[in-house]
Amino acid sequence: MRPAAATTGAARRRARLAVAAAASIAVACVTTYEPAEPGDGEALPFAAPVSIPLTELGGAGSSRVQLEFFGGILRRLQDAAADGDAALIDSLVESYDLPNVPESFRQHLVGYRAIARGIRFQQHVQQRGLLRLVGDAAEPAPAPEAARRAPPLGEPLRLELELPPMTDAVRLGALGDDDPVGFSVGVTVEDEFVDGSSRESQSKEFLWLPRAIELRDESLSLPVEVGAAAGDAVRRSVVVRVDLMPGYVTIDELRAPIQRVTAGAITCTQWPVGYEVLAEQPLAALRAALADFNPKNYAGAYLSALLVPAQERREATALLIDQVRFGRADQAQVAMAALHRTAGVNISVGDRDGWLSWWQSRQ
Repeated sequence: MRPAAATTGAARRRARLAVAAAASIAVACVTTYEPAEPGDGEALPFAAPVSIPLTELGGAGSSRVQLEFFGGILRRLQDAAADGDAALIDSLVESYDLPNVPESFRQHLVGYRAIARGIRFQQHVQQRGLLRLVGDAAEPAPAPEAARRAPPLGEPLRLELELPPMTDAVRLGALGDDDPVGFSVGVTVEDEFVDGSSRESQSKEFLWLPRAIELRDESLSLPVEVGAAAGDAVRRSVVVRVDLMPGYVTIDELRAPIQRVTAGAITCTQWPVGYEVLAEQPLAALRAALADFNPKNYAGAYLSALLVPAQERREATALLIDQVRFGRADQAQVAMAALHRTAGVNISVGDRDGWLSWWQSRQ
C-alpha cells in the first residue's frame, strides 16, 4: 500500500465517480422520518487508512540490524497512530527524518506526518465543533433552556453546525473535488401521545460542502433542518448528531486521512403552541382541564400534569387518580398515561386496579 500522502490515479477516478453519484444532494438537508436500513449510507468510498504497512525498508545492501531498527520505529509510529497521539508521531518523524535514512523509510515518515495532521484535525472537530439551534449564543445552553428555545411542534427544527478556524492551513474539499468532505446527520425522534403511547423513528442524511473551505481563513457553518408533521403528538424529543465522515483533507499541503468523529450533537424538546401558559401555573391548568375533561382538553391535562412541580405533585396525583377511579375509559387512559410519566412506578397504562391499589398503599 502506498503512503497516505500519495494518491493513485485509480483512487482519484473512484472518488470522482462517487462525487458524480452524489451530486444531487443539497447542502441543507431536510430530514424525514422514514426508518433507515441498518448500515444505510455506510459503504462510502472514502475509508482512509490509519497506518502505513511495513514493507521493504532498505535496498539490497541493507543489513538485518538496519531493517529491525527501522521496523521498530515504524511499529512505534503505528502504535502512536492507533492511540491518536499526534505529538508522539511528530516527535518520532522529526527525530528520524534524516538525510541518510532509506528512501522507502522516508516515504513512510511522510505518510505518518500526514496521519498526525489528520488526527489533529479530528481532535479539533471533536473539541471545537458545535451544533446549535439557529440564533443560539456561541456557548451551548443547558438542556432546559435549549428545550424552551426549540420551536413548537409542527415547525421545523433549524440547526447549524459550526467549526471554528484552525491555526494550520486546512483545506476542506467541496462536492465535486477529488477529496470532498462530508458529514453524516443522524436524527432520532420520539413522539409522545396523550394515551401513553410513543413512536420512535430514525433517519440519516448526508451534508456535502458546496464549496471548498480554507479553515484557517474562515469558519465552517453548515445548516441542518429537521422537519416532520407532528400529528397528534403532545411532546417530541429530538436527538441530532452530526459526524465527520472518513476521507481526506489537505493540511500544510499534505493529503491527510481522517476517520469518523462526532462534530456536534444536541437534544431538543418540542412542545405544542401555548405550553408556556400551562407552565406558569400547571396545577391550576390541570384542575381546569379536568373540570371539563373531554378530548379537546386531554392534551392540556396531560401536559399540565407533566409540568407540575415536585411540591404540588401529590395534589396533582390525587386529581388524576379520581379520573382513574370514576372517569370513562378514555379519560382514565389519559390520567394513567400522565401518572405513568410522573409517578416513577412500574405500573402499566391501562391497569386501573393497579393504579388504585398503588394510591391506596400511599394513604
